[in-house]
Amino acid sequence: MVSTRKIFTYIILFLLGILITYFGLTYTDKIEKIIFPLVMGAVIAYILRPIVLKLESKNIPRTRSIILIYLAFGIVLTTAVVFIAPIFVNSTREFINTIPEITTEYGENFNNILKTIDTSDWSEEVKNAIYNEINNGVNIAENMLMDALRKSLMGFLKSVTGISNIILAMIIAYYIMKDAEFFKKGALSLVPRRWRKEIIGASREINDILSCFIQGQLLTAFIIGVMETIALTIIGVKYSPILGLMGGISNIIPYFGPFIGAIPSVAVALIDSPMKAVWTVLAFLIIQQIDNAFISPKIIEGRIGLHPVTTILAVLVGGEFFGIIGMLVAVPVTAVLKVILKRFVEAIV
Repeated sequence: MVSTRKIFTYIILFLLGILITYFGLTYTDKIEKIIFPLVMGAVIAYILRPIVLKLESKNIPRTRSIILIYLAFGIVLTTAVVFIAPIFVNSTREFINTIPEITTEYGENFNNILKTIDTSDWSEEVKNAIYNEINNGVNIAENMLMDALRKSLMGFLKSVTGISNIILAMIIAYYIMKDAEFFKKGALSLVPRRWRKEIIGASREINDILSCFIQGQLLTAFIIGVMETIALTIIGVKYSPILGLMGGISNIIPYFGPFIGAIPSVAVALIDSPMKAVWTVLAFLIIQQIDNAFISPKIIEGRIGLHPVTTILAVLVGGEFFGIIGMLVAVPVTAVLKVILKRFVEAIV
């Protein structure tokens, strides 16, 4: 039988969780700015951790291993900035500048359709009804497309140019990797001894899930981005580097990401010709099937432990409350909460 003291402790923890959730939802913007470098640092640490462990197994001290990795990263980054970044910057600038032209082109095409309807033999009531519906649809579509493209591009550029946050995140990642045992001991010292075994077990399970998800999704995004860039270049779609990059990044969002990433590419292809748009859709569908059949199962291997329906609901809820960031972190957060809830239920039953 569960003691009164234990029940009281669980109630306090539950209320504390509600309070933290309330403050998280109320002060989302401020909290996001504060925790962004911490989260990014943790992500970098998770990505680099297997390499650090591999170097340690070769009798290279941990600090030296991290410094070597950072030096290698610096060389790769410098090379990318010098040779590759200008291509993406120019492509992005041209794409942003042509967004008004793209929307104007679509508007003119729809206006031609409206003129065709206007010269038809239909009654005036039918024409007016069709005209109003199409016109409203065009306005909504134009506004949504421009808003989505600008927000996604500006958000990407903002994240890329946030040099101070990136530097701070790399410093945090360095200390997370270097002093991993210190952080583990510090966290365990705050936990009552009778709970430590469960906490250690849950932490290891959470660590496996997060490592698998972060490393797997980033590697998958890179592969998909390269494949989409090559496909768009072969088809002859303009701005293929930035569109392929956007497609790869959006692929991190489960289920919905590939569709979000395909919209800008199809829209740009359709301006040139309907056939290019068809080939673009086919290319994205083929790449997505390759991802679903071979890439994602091989890299992630279903170790997240969430049912597809749960994953979809998590992404929808994350997107509703926290936008794109919420959609990105929804799956790992849900998987972690599942582990915590499972351990909690096992402890009290």
